[in-house]
Amino acid sequence: MAWSLPMPAWVDVADTATRAQIRTPERRITVDDDIRVWGTSEAHDAILLFVMRMAEACVGAATTDVAWDAASAARRTASSDPIERVLGMLQTLDAWTDEIEPQTSAQRFGNLSFRTWGKRLQDRVDVLHTELLPTDTQLFIPELRAYLAEAFGSFVRIDYGTGHELNFVAWLGYLHRTGFFAAGREPEAVQAAERRLALEVFPAYLRVVWHLQDRYSLEPAGSHGVWGLDDYQFVPYILGSAQLRTSETLTPQNVVDLALYPFIKQPGPRAGPRISVSQTLLYTPPGKHAPIPNLYVSSLARIHSLKRGPFSEHSPVLSDVSSNVSTWDRVYKGMLKMYDAECLLKRPVVQHFVFGGVGFCWPSGAPTSVSHGSSAAPSPQTIVRPDIYVYANT
Repeated sequence: MAWSLPMPAWVDVADTATRAQIRTPERRITVDDDIRVWGTSEAHDAILLFVMRMAEACVGAATTDVAWDAASAARRTASSDPIERVLGMLQTLDAWTDEIEPQTSAQRFGNLSFRTWGKRLQDRVDVLHTELLPTDTQLFIPELRAYLAEAFGSFVRIDYGTGHELNFVAWLGYLHRTGFFAAGREPEAVQAAERRLALEVFPAYLRVVWHLQDRYSLEPAGSHGVWGLDDYQFVPYILGSAQLRTSETLTPQNVVDLALYPFIKQPGPRAGPRISVSQTLLYTPPGKHAPIPNLYVSSLARIHSLKRGPFSEHSPVLSDVSSNVSTWDRVYKGMLKMYDAECLLKRPVVQHFVFGGVGFCWPSGAPTSVSHGSSAAPSPQTIVRPDIYVYANT
C-alpha cells in the first residue's frame, strides 16, 4: 500500500449485544445542517475507508474478465466462495432485465417497465439474502436489505445516480465488515477480498446497472448536467485511476485521445449505446498506449458510447482533469476528494441514505431536524480522514 489504512470496523455477528441493536434503517438527513453531523460520523468514514481500501487493493491490477452466462450463474449459486455467490446474485438480477421487456408505448421519462423490475427486487430481496448469507449473518437482513433495494435506481422516479451507487457500496461494505468475504480477518485475506471486490464484484455491478440504464432509459438522478463528472457513476473513476497509478503507457493527457475510441466514427444508432455493455466493461483501446483493462477507460468508453459531440463540451470536468492533472496518482487523489465533497457531502445525493443500529448508525447525541428541530454536530469520532491519508503530503 502507498500508506497504511486502518482495518475496517468489524461487526461481530455472534455478539448478543450487537444483534440486539439491529433495526430497520431510516432516513436521518433532511436539511443541510444534517450534513455536518453525517460528515463527522463513523458511518461516513466507514464508507470512505471501504472505497479507499478497495482502491489501494487494485493498484496496477486489471479488471477481471468474469464469465457471464447461464453455466457460470448455475455454478456460482452452489459455490462456497462468498464472492462467487455475490456474482451469481448479480447475474440473477441482470437476467431479470432481459426477461422484463420495456413497454413499447411512448414514454416521456424512462420506461415504466423498470417499476416491474423494481417490484420483483423488493419482493425477493429477503430471499436473495437468505440464499446468499450464512445463518449467523441472516439476522442482519433487516439492515442489509435497505441498501441492496436502493442500489439499482428509483422505481418511482425511474432514474439512477450516485446515491444509488452509494447504496451498493454501503451494502458491499457492510457485508465486508461482518467478515463475510474474509472470515479470518487476517490482513492478507482482507486485502485479497478487497481486491476481488474492486476487480470482479464492482465491475459486475456496473454491468447490471448499465444494462438497466440502457434497457429502461433511466434518467440521471440529481445530475449536475455537463458540469457533473458523469451522469450516473463516480466510484469507477476512483477505482480506475487507482488501477492506472502504475501505468507507464497511458497518461491522464492521452486517455482522452479520440483515437483510443475508434467506435465513435463507426456507423451506429443515432441514439443509445454504440458498443455493448460487455464490450465497454473490458474495453481495451487500440495502439501503443493501450493499458490494462481498467474502470477509468471503461467509463470513458461508456461516455463515448452514449454521447455525441465534442468531449470537452459534454464532459468538461473529465476534460479538465485530463488537461490539468499530470499523474494518475494525482488523478486518484483528486477523484477521492471530489467524491467526498460532491457525493458523500451533498444532500441531494445522500438525503435518501438510511441509518440502522449496527452497520451505519446515526451518531448518538446528534438528533436530526425531523425529530428534534435542530442538528448539533458531534465531536468527530472518525475512522479515517481523507485529508490525513491522501492530501497531507500532496
